[in-house]
Amino acid sequence: MNPVLFTLGGINFSSYYCMGLVGLVFGVWLTLYEVKRRGLDLKLAARGALWTCIMGYLGARAMHIVFDGFLDIYIQKPLAIFAFWKGGLAFYGIIIFGLPTAVWWFQSHKASILKYIDCYILGVAFGVGIGRIGCYLNGCCFGEISSSSFANRFINYGLSAKHQFARDILLNLKDSPFPVFPAQLISFAANMVIFLIIWFFFRKRLKKDGTLFGTWLIMYGIFRFIIEFFREDDRGLFFNNLLSTSQLIAIVSFIIGILMFVLPAYEPEKIEAASHD
Repeated sequence: MNPVLFTLGGINFSSYYCMGLVGLVFGVWLTLYEVKRRGLDLKLAARGALWTCIMGYLGARAMHIVFDGFLDIYIQKPLAIFAFWKGGLAFYGIIIFGLPTAVWWFQSHKASILKYIDCYILGVAFGVGIGRIGCYLNGCCFGEISSSSFANRFINYGLSAKHQFARDILLNLKDSPFPVFPAQLISFAANMVIFLIIWFFFRKRLKKDGTLFGTWLIMYGIFRFIIEFFREDDRGLFFNNLLSTSQLIAIVSFIIGILMFVLPAYEPEKIEAASHD
């Protein structure tokens, strides 16, 4: 665990945000590569990606504030909402806010929405995997206490230590926290496997627009639902602490993914705009 990746000129660069930036840059590159391969409008896709990233980031921040168990803290210290450099993003917020932005963008330009979203999801699938390395270095998104040989022990005063102290598992914050299940590394590995499967197996085989997006929704939804049972950080729990916020969204994601396959293909506009100003 190393929350500060490096220091330059007296400025600390967060591991969490640096890895997120790596995932974003390469994710956008993969998206635009696929846009070009499919013969779609590269300039339109790049502009749409910019707006989608902005709204996705705001959505990820909003979802963290409301659903990750820190709402009371933000109510007491509202200025902390704007302290984005300290971390605090919920991945599903990227989808919930970013997807409607992408739909609006391509709809307003009379472009084939599902064709472009199939390209976008490749970048998302890669980016979320790389982002989990940032979670590991930051010490967030940790798993439950574990005695297994591959469990991780994070630093004193870290997020897992504070979590254990708040629940009287750790008696003193000066003590080393108990080792926990490496949920972040498992998530990294699983997300990269999902990306590789979509990239090498489904990308050129699925012909119906939207089914690549649907494939990712199904695969990611299943994994996210399962991994949530092994996470111990504040998740926002429902139904008498049975399911987390992310698990409820994962169920919806899975259902939407199935619908992308079973619903008939439909595009209100088949004409790509010849030019986009």
